[in-house]
Amino acid sequence: MPRLPAPDLQPTSPRPRLLVLEFWGLGDLTFATPFLRAAQERYDITLVGKDHAGQLLQPTFPQIRFISFDAPWSAYRGKYALWRWNWQDLFALFGRLRAEHFDAAVSVRNDPRDHLFMLLAGARSRYGFPTRGSDPFLTHVLVRRSASQHKVADWWDLGCVLGLPGMADVGPHLDHPQYRSASVDELFAGLSGKPILCLHPGARIAVRRWPEEYFVYIVEKLRAHFDFDLVLVPGPEGCGDALTSLADLVVRPLAVPELVDILGRVDLLLCNDSGPGHIAAACHRPVIPLFGPTDPNWFRPWGDQHHVVIRDICPWRPCFDYCKFSEPYCLTKLLPERVWPEIRDYLHRLLERGLLPREFGRTTSVALT
Repeated sequence: MPRLPAPDLQPTSPRPRLLVLEFWGLGDLTFATPFLRAAQERYDITLVGKDHAGQLLQPTFPQIRFISFDAPWSAYRGKYALWRWNWQDLFALFGRLRAEHFDAAVSVRNDPRDHLFMLLAGARSRYGFPTRGSDPFLTHVLVRRSASQHKVADWWDLGCVLGLPGMADVGPHLDHPQYRSASVDELFAGLSGKPILCLHPGARIAVRRWPEEYFVYIVEKLRAHFDFDLVLVPGPEGCGDALTSLADLVVRPLAVPELVDILGRVDLLLCNDSGPGHIAAACHRPVIPLFGPTDPNWFRPWGDQHHVVIRDICPWRPCFDYCKFSEPYCLTKLLPERVWPEIRDYLHRLLERGLLPREFGRTTSVALT
């Protein structure tokens, strides 16, 4: 059953109630933070999402109520196997939400299942981007200004339609000091005090993972040209010995708040197209992500201090994780010797802009090869 909060025994709030749906990953949740910051000034917010939604956002948004629900249509595989859906949980959730009498509900996804969910939850006003005939489920139909606009801009559009102030140009933000923990203090106490480069070579979707041996090549080049402590954060799938032997600190496993704490302390993150890149960006740390099957116009880390490494090697890119080949050529053919000069030059630009500590570039007198 979904973990529903106990009924509120306090007097009913005079503020309107807003239901927010975000059933997807950590990065998607960070994209919603500009909207949530503005909306909490006017609404009592309930956000329905996966279990990690509350873990990620509660320290930054202590006034928001989180309901944990793993929407079956957000699965990577088997989302249309209706006989496997958790129907009992779903209808129990609808009943509880209808009793809340939400004044408004929003979803940034152009997904008819989200739109039907808002209708069945009983929200009086329902805002979203319609698709596949989902217009009748919505009371307020939104049209994107650009077909390729970033998801952060989608949240801006929702906020503007709701009349929320200060939405324009506000980027994702996590209040990193609220995630500080003694456990991460203890981990970092063993480092030398040099600038910290964090490597997160994992990704939930396998076709988004750049080969580990390519990361080995890049780390060895970085060691020769720059001065830093390397913190390695393996994904759930783990890491090979070649990477762990290169690290000054290997961290595993991590709760979501601990991950935020670590990514908020590092000076630079190198990663795949995955949630940690967006968390680090929301903590205002520079990020260099390797992109393959998805579209950075929609999903890149938000901000001008980040640099997306990508090539249009495969004519089917972007395939949005549904690769038709035996391997993701958009990444396996993105060879590290082609990527290295681009990464090296961008690090020099970060140093010139003062976005990396000067000590990071202490060994840059080495020939740039």
